[in-house]
Amino acid sequence: MFIRTSIILAALLAAGTLLAGAAQPGHHDHHAPKTTQPSPQPAKAVNDRCPIQGEEIDPETPMRQWRGHSIGFCCPGCDKKWDAKPDAEKDAFLAKYVKLALPTPAVDLARRFQAARAAGDTAAMDRMFLGDGKTNVLQNGRDAGTWERYREEHLKPEFKALGETAWRTVTESETSLGAATIVSQTVTLTVGEGSKKRELSAAVTLVVVDDGGTPKIAHMHWSLHEVAEGKK
Repeated sequence: MFIRTSIILAALLAAGTLLAGAAQPGHHDHHAPKTTQPSPQPAKAVNDRCPIQGEEIDPETPMRQWRGHSIGFCCPGCDKKWDAKPDAEKDAFLAKYVKLALPTPAVDLARRFQAARAAGDTAAMDRMFLGDGKTNVLQNGRDAGTWERYREEHLKPEFKALGETAWRTVTESETSLGAATIVSQTVTLTVGEGSKKRELSAAVTLVVVDDGGTPKIAHMHWSLHEVAEGKK
């Protein structure tokens, strides 16, 4: 119980540090988390061809940032189709133009977790968590119990309610805290079509530890809310 409580406190402390750093862009110290997807957007796109239609990009069309690089498009609307692409496809496209640094084991685990969640693959997610009830999950700031309990009482009903979901990673950062690594991500989720289309925003914090040479999730804090119309 002491170890679990310490992990939870560490996660919340780190999350607070990340939020404080984001709120004070002029503040710098040696404890700042390492950002794997910087927020400033370069003025020039790295690609010369649209990833959707293959046409020459239009510099006047809004760009998207991916892994710290700006992606250009040939016309409005292609950016939305880019948003719906899986992260792996985005990485494959970007790799044609720049050499992507390999993610750390903790970040790689977080990305695989997000991919499994987007696909609704709970079996794959099971393998990413510490077993035997050693994990703890917070849902919107409330204790949701172990991963197994959260999966059955929250996650599976959520999959059923939302159906097919398109994901887009917005920010991603990691910081070390003793033997643990804390990975924080923000993502947008788009569900439904037409008048039933909904956009949600999620913040995910994962505490990753080494389990016999394999990175595993020891704690997760998941927060989700619907994006208000006109504030996307």
